Amino acid sequence: MSKVNISLTAEVLEQIDKTRGKRRMTRSEFVRRASKLYLEILEEERREEEKRAGIEEAVQIQDEIRQRIGSWDALAELRQWRELRQ
Repeated sequence: MSKVNISLTAEVLEQIDKTRGKRRMTRSEFVRRASKLYLEILEEERREEEKRAGIEEAVQIQDEIRQRIGSWDALAELRQWRELRQ
């Protein structure tokens, strides 16, 4: 396992020590877990942004299709196809 040095404010270190003491873990374990959790949050945010971008792209494509075909009554189209099948 690699070692790193970090600088923290006294207030943050105090909060870490209080929290880790209650959970009976070392500072290293606390920082390791906090870092891993933060990286997971960032990854989830990235996936959500990717999903949002995909949805926006799909909406734009639908808008372009709508503009190309003009007005279209889907319900009337379905009724017409039903009548043809009977």
